[in-house]
Amino acid sequence: MKWLGTLLGCLSLVAVVSAIADPVNTKCPFSGEAINKDATYSVGFCCGNCQGKFTKDPAKFVGKVKAVAVNTTCPMSGKTVNAKHTAKHKGDVVAFCGAGCQKKFTADPAALIKQVKFARKTVNDKCPLSGKAIDPKKTYTVAFCCNNCAGKFKNAPAKSIAKVK
Repeated sequence: MKWLGTLLGCLSLVAVVSAIADPVNTKCPFSGEAINKDATYSVGFCCGNCQGKFTKDPAKFVGKVKAVAVNTTCPMSGKTVNAKHTAKHKGDVVAFCGAGCQKKFTADPAALIKQVKFARKTVNDKCPLSGKAIDPKKTYTVAFCCNNCAGKFKNAPAKSIAKVK
């Protein structure tokens, strides 16, 4: 009989996790317009347990999300990035191989963002609850109408999470 309870518990967890994989909202929290699934903020988790806790109360945990670089190669030189050299663009952390490339990018980020090869779909690489490496299949995703709204959210997620419905 215990195995039946365990099986039912696992199946319900699978249903919750699969439902969470899509964006949690259908309207942009800033504009109220329909969402664009390409303009998102996705937090990764190590497991379904942490994902479920976050989903129940995102405002409690969103401040613990540590954003990391979205790229692994320098958009200017193509070399491996150095985590000491970063810049933010519309809430995304972009890394560079050195200070020279970082300076070039910050001079005209709107034009040079097109050169960034995004290597991750989540803003983090460590689970905000456990600190363990994330499983890219375990996410909490908020979608927006455009990248401008997504950038507003990424710049201050703790302030903006209450707008998500």
